[in-house]
Amino acid sequence: MRGRGLSFLVATAVAGCAPHRAPSSPAQSTSSASSKHVTTLEGPAPTLETLFAGRPDVVLTLHPPSLARDSVYGPLLRRASELASAYAGPTTLGTTALAVLERTEEIVVAESDHGKSAVVVLRGVPADVDPLEIVDTAGQPVWHPVRGDVRTASRELEPAEKTDAALFVVSGLMWVVASGPIIPKARALLLEGTTKGAFVGDETPLVSLSLPGDALPQLRKGALATVGASLLRTNVALTAGSQGLVIAKFAYPDAAAAASAEGTLLAVTLAFRHRLEEAVQRAESHDPEPKPAASQGGGLNWLGAAKVDREGPLVLVRAPLPRPWLEALEHADVPEPGHAP
Repeated sequence: MRGRGLSFLVATAVAGCAPHRAPSSPAQSTSSASSKHVTTLEGPAPTLETLFAGRPDVVLTLHPPSLARDSVYGPLLRRASELASAYAGPTTLGTTALAVLERTEEIVVAESDHGKSAVVVLRGVPADVDPLEIVDTAGQPVWHPVRGDVRTASRELEPAEKTDAALFVVSGLMWVVASGPIIPKARALLLEGTTKGAFVGDETPLVSLSLPGDALPQLRKGALATVGASLLRTNVALTAGSQGLVIAKFAYPDAAAAASAEGTLLAVTLAFRHRLEEAVQRAESHDPEPKPAASQGGGLNWLGAAKVDREGPLVLVRAPLPRPWLEALEHADVPEPGHAP
């Protein structure tokens, strides 16, 4: 199942930390450490494409500190942290992992072949976190040094449990957790250190998710078939600001295919816009018998506010997330483990 391997990688990379170390401020991270601890090389930085021998199928890029500061998503992130702490308990793996992730400057997750090859890049890990002091819920170390590893530019750690993963720590720069057949390639690329721009994700102020076109089979059926028929790739990004604007980019092989998809998306958004306008008019006229939500497009009326544009082979859809959705997420609650809602 896509994503299960990545969940393991993120969890084991930052599963916990020694309880006796005083936490550093968010600004004190490995990316800002003293230059004598930073090992960089001249020349081009290795990319995700280099590591995977091509574009990874899935790329997730996020900047937790920027998310935490955002006026829209900051409260959601804090609520997620509270829920995770309440659900998992103060001494469990998930709570510690989330606390570290929130302070890491950039996280890039990539996978190919349905998760058989995967990598998690943690850039700007808090300086007070030592990978050798990461422990599991039983207090046992998660990572061990590789016997015989005498490298100084980077060090390799192996999981305490027999799993197909490896952690490469480039002092002062990043942690790279690799899984599957790409481990030897990651080891070779990081053998003598690396440069600051290695394995960067997609450019995004907050969060970006990139998927291959065939990951959305719903867009290849029915009225939306022209949207998904020749779709190469989809990128969805959350933007900073008070509107909670989401931008989706659909990439096609040529402008003609993009124009066809643009026409379909314009028709869909126009239909919902008409329904949204009708709903507003009924509300203003105090219609005592409004139509059922299902006949109005239900919870999809917000798509009426979407804007569709085309730039050559790219189709862009911009839409603000519905405010009720954001409010519901901000006040969401979950039952404790073993308790039915």
